[in-house]
Amino acid sequence: MTKNSMQIHYRFLFILNIFLSIFSMTEGAGLQFSKEVPQTCLNLFDGEKVTFSNSVTLSFDISLPTNEAFGQIWVYEDSSQPFSFAYIGRDKNSSSFVINGLSDKKNFIEIPILPEEIGNGKWIHVETKLDFQKKTAEVLINNKSYILNNIHIPNPSKANIVFGPNRKSILEVPNMILKNIEIKNNDNPMFFFPLSESKGNKIHEKNNKIFGSVENPIWAINKQYYWEKIGSFESSPAAGITFDSTRQQIIIIGDNRVQNFNPDTRQLSDTTQNTCDTQTGYSGEAIYNPVKDETYFYNLADLAGQTRPFFSIIHNDGNTELYYPDFTNPLHHHAYFFNPQDQSLYIFGGYGNYKYSNKIFKYDFKENQWRQEIFSGDTLFPRMHTVAGQGPAPDEFFIFGGVGNETGKQELGKDFFYDLYLVNTTRKTIRKLWSTDFGNHFFIPSRRIVFDYNNGCIYILCIDRNTTNLSLHRFNIKNREHAVVSNEIPLQANCILSSAYLFEDKKNNQLYAVVRQSEDNKPESLISIYSLNTPPVTLEELQAEISESNIQLHWILPATVIILILLSVIFFRYRARNKEKISTGKEEHSENEPEPAPEVFPTGVPELKNEAKTNAVYLLGDFRAFDRKGMEITHRFGPKIKQMFVLFLLYSKEQTEGISTDRLSTFLWPDKTVTSAKNIRGVTINHLRNILTDFKNVELIYEEGKWSIKYPEDFYCDYFEARKITRQISSTEVPDSDSVQKLAQLLQKGSLLPSFVSYDWFDKIKINHDEHFVKIIEKILPVLAERNNARFTIILSDILFSFDRFNETALEYKISSLKKLGKAEYAKAVYERFQEEYKQLYGETYKKNTEQL
Repeated sequence: MTKNSMQIHYRFLFILNIFLSIFSMTEGAGLQFSKEVPQTCLNLFDGEKVTFSNSVTLSFDISLPTNEAFGQIWVYEDSSQPFSFAYIGRDKNSSSFVINGLSDKKNFIEIPILPEEIGNGKWIHVETKLDFQKKTAEVLINNKSYILNNIHIPNPSKANIVFGPNRKSILEVPNMILKNIEIKNNDNPMFFFPLSESKGNKIHEKNNKIFGSVENPIWAINKQYYWEKIGSFESSPAAGITFDSTRQQIIIIGDNRVQNFNPDTRQLSDTTQNTCDTQTGYSGEAIYNPVKDETYFYNLADLAGQTRPFFSIIHNDGNTELYYPDFTNPLHHHAYFFNPQDQSLYIFGGYGNYKYSNKIFKYDFKENQWRQEIFSGDTLFPRMHTVAGQGPAPDEFFIFGGVGNETGKQELGKDFFYDLYLVNTTRKTIRKLWSTDFGNHFFIPSRRIVFDYNNGCIYILCIDRNTTNLSLHRFNIKNREHAVVSNEIPLQANCILSSAYLFEDKKNNQLYAVVRQSEDNKPESLISIYSLNTPPVTLEELQAEISESNIQLHWILPATVIILILLSVIFFRYRARNKEKISTGKEEHSENEPEPAPEVFPTGVPELKNEAKTNAVYLLGDFRAFDRKGMEITHRFGPKIKQMFVLFLLYSKEQTEGISTDRLSTFLWPDKTVTSAKNIRGVTINHLRNILTDFKNVELIYEEGKWSIKYPEDFYCDYFEARKITRQISSTEVPDSDSVQKLAQLLQKGSLLPSFVSYDWFDKIKINHDEHFVKIIEKILPVLAERNNARFTIILSDILFSFDRFNETALEYKISSLKKLGKAEYAKAVYERFQEEYKQLYGETYKKNTEQL
């Protein structure tokens, strides 16, 4: 694949991911039905009859976790001619939907379902049209039509629709999840029920109107926050635990014993198999290799004959290769990473011999020895309780957090690290992405990182140091935004062997937490397994009231697909190069091009070290908030509350008169009636007032018909600070170097609230923001060039590009600075890339500044 074709390929995938994320926002999480008693039953119109003329179309999305089931899906309850839609799963390869008229049970059709369409996380879109005029029932599944003729439903028809068990038809119900139920009358949209509720026994139509009722509801979104315990059994105290991604099974390796747990069937198989010769050890891990379909199990500790360092290669056929590589340090609680592409296994950090480690070792499969690898770049302090996981490229892995100190000496105490690094195994480099602070709220990561590429975040199981319980944490790679996205799992971590592991089952859209609870001097450990549906949500998202943001006009979305894709292409061609450097921060370059300048200040200008972490709000590089005690409270701001707070804050600073109630409602609830907007506004304001009490002397005030935020002098906002610096620079002919440095530090974090770009009301604010900083940077660049500060000029040019991708001033000074640094070839590549993107967007060739090259 050529470089250009690869660029086109990745652009398309990125745009597609964005589109799919927009599409997913229109979907409800769903309502779960179980064959177990008490059964769930959904009465769509709460028993009332609704009149339909000519035809009625009923569509929905259904997920069937298992094929072996039977039961009613829905009944169209017209008193003259009711209709039934059911499911029957005979065996693994024979499943079907069945539709028939209850008054004429000989008239029916079966619609086959492919085996690969059934399973956790898989969705089937089903559409059924009952045509009263043509006397047909047409079922459409995956664009394939099945028609039942000679049905007899009066025109018009009055009917209720019931999902689940039905006394008039079938009392059984299959295990299933339903969402996005849509009803059309004569091909015109009539009702849409996303089923996005998280509690209660009422369902809401798309305009928030309460319509139907549910008996014994099981709201599926709860399974995106609450862990479900799906298995528990005993194993060896230091059992190795890994996930077989080929068979979707969890593997537990003990003392010459292999156990396999199937999350779908919740069954455990237990076999005797040579794994370690003596005992499992105390410091090893298990890793599954999907390429060779084999499992590695190793130990690093040599403990007085009880166990010794070993490395097992356990083949799927039952054979085991056992080796005994030398290793002098047990390295408890180290991080590990296996790259299936080049078949390499790395370990980092850990604790042993009274020291924390920051060494990286690689296992040599040819020599069956551990070799220390030397990496350049940023420094990783010695630590244990650190965790690693797959990065954005096959040869990259993340390392997060841990406990240790700068010297590695245990006697000097320990620090809690909350930092993220990217390790490149090809270039042998380590790059620090960010570090953050959680004050006195200490937690440590447990085993394995799960990387969500589409959303640019990582998931880590973390142990709270106060309760020792586990919960799932989400970290944004780009802006380090943090949230807890699960309830707690109990863990008593008194024994050094107790631990927990996080695995992702991409096929079934599940996360699994495997907890190994060990106790000193006990011969067995308790293994507990929990599952969580993806994507995980915060408690605030779970408890949020139904809002227009998650009840979109589902039926109009297909008609806007082409428009969205075209707009995405134009937008991301304009923005992508400098704004989509997720995690790596690297610009594209060919093998013959020199490395681009790094994003950190090459002249020694550091990152911001003294950022305010108390009574502070951050608006650059996305939203973060810290209360009066320094605790991060970003998670408390739901989407609508966050928008309201930002509006109040910006209008308090930029428009001293504040914002009127009418304008506020127009911005946030443009489609609501006056009465409806008033009710929602009142509830949202009350929520916001409650959150503001976490800050010191920050208040929401209403004076002379305007809303604004009153805050003290020690309240910190990075955006306000940046504007303050620009005013200082504007007031002088020659910008002060300290002010320029501080401004660059602030703007390197990102633009103003990039996650707000989809809000219409934000457009003007965003444009004014960008224009303001563009003018300031264009004033600074000539001064830097005169001072021959080429590296800083490149950095500021890149910041200018982040606001205006086709800014000629940024292009001019970046190219001239690269040439001053002797990087003429890279300067040429920058210019050619600028030309290429300019022509793609504007349809003409950019010809200026060619003499510079």
